[in-house]
Amino acid sequence: MTDAQNFTWVILAAGGSTRLGQPKQLLTLGQTTLIQHQTNTLLATGLPVCVVAGAVDLSAYLPAHKNLTMIHNSQWQKGLGSSVMLAQKHYPNTIKGWVLVDQYAITTEQALAFFHHWQQQSCLALVSKYEAEQSAWGVPVITSNKLMAKAELPERGLKPWLLAHQQQIQMHYYAWPEARLDLDTPEQWQNIRHLHQWPTSV
Repeated sequence: MTDAQNFTWVILAAGGSTRLGQPKQLLTLGQTTLIQHQTNTLLATGLPVCVVAGAVDLSAYLPAHKNLTMIHNSQWQKGLGSSVMLAQKHYPNTIKGWVLVDQYAITTEQALAFFHHWQQQSCLALVSKYEAEQSAWGVPVITSNKLMAKAELPERGLKPWLLAHQQQIQMHYYAWPEARLDLDTPEQWQNIRHLHQWPTSV
């Protein structure tokens, strides 16, 4: 069983939201920004959380919490892979649960179930399965500290790196269809902005 004390959720929140046209981290439903919602959702699991910021200064939007750390990616314009590499260097010996800031539909209960499933597995990577089709998977992803410590760091991003090494990694899959919902475009934001608060279940 995996030791919970050697685990950290990593929220990848450094991007510039080019397609959306405004910082997705600061989108607000009710009185809560997206970064606050995601941070509180994962802090409620009782496990440590690290927020990787970059294009937007998020320090004023994050709660003061003993289990929360923020690191700044000064090279955020190089893409998601630069944030993955930064977090890996910051936590070289830690098992990490990677989450995107705009996966607004995930819940604390789902995140805990994902982590508990990981605890029962002896795998190098546990990935979220969105649908039945073979390619429909991605973050949230949990990676073993043994896997990431020995590997060449994923400059192009986590999923491309996992795809390139999937034969050696032998990934395990976890059904999590809600994780596919994200906020990359104005149309996607328009679809949910009528809600009074961020969803806690779908």
